[in-house]
Amino acid sequence: MGIVAATMGGVLFWGLVAPRSNWQSLTGWSLSDPRTNEPGAFSYGLRRLVSAIGVLALVGVLIAASTTFVLNLPDAAPPRSAVHNMWGEPDPQVVNRVVQPLTAAPAGLPEMPIIGYQVFTNSGAPAYLSRLANYTLLGKTDMAGFIGNPPSVGFSAIDSASLVVSVRGPILCMPREAVVIETDKTIQIGIFYGVPDAADGSAVDQVKECPKDAALTASLLVPIALAGPVGDRELQALDGSKLVKVPVLTDDN
Repeated sequence: MGIVAATMGGVLFWGLVAPRSNWQSLTGWSLSDPRTNEPGAFSYGLRRLVSAIGVLALVGVLIAASTTFVLNLPDAAPPRSAVHNMWGEPDPQVVNRVVQPLTAAPAGLPEMPIIGYQVFTNSGAPAYLSRLANYTLLGKTDMAGFIGNPPSVGFSAIDSASLVVSVRGPILCMPREAVVIETDKTIQIGIFYGVPDAADGSAVDQVKECPKDAALTASLLVPIALAGPVGDRELQALDGSKLVKVPVLTDDN
């Protein structure tokens, strides 16, 4: 399309600025005696006029096409918020439960990957956490087997926590247990998922129901209370791999 427009424009512009040369090259060669049959001044003037109209029409078409292209360009993506820069999109939900951690991995529950963590300062939890939605499973918060216990009335679980860990798991599963192993040099954390207990008390294959490679997953922030300050201790997964510390950002950063 661009080549055709450029060729047409070149021919029209040639006819505008040099109509005689244009006629000789495009038409004169086909005559046995071009000089005898050469058009007069009026014919060249008319050729120049037609070429000028053609050039203006072509310019108008190009302007209209360019305007349409610009107007149809997709809108620029809005700037990412501080929460998205920390934890990705969509916003994570907060598990508003006071967690009583175990000291060994529970049998029959799959461990989910911890994406990162944030340690609270002496001034408390970051303000943005209070603006995030609390976690629910299909609109419920009283699922049988859900991790921890509800906080006291008027408080949230992060009020008594030392840090939050970001964990990603299947959307139809929930955190059921946390493991925290503290030493003088390390703090190891694991989050284990599962589906709610069956209403009839029958056993559930939690590993099968909550695969680590599930197609649909969600990001949750789980508050964890420690026996002592984090200090210089390294945070690790239960396998000893180092966890990623996520800096607290604000929209002013």
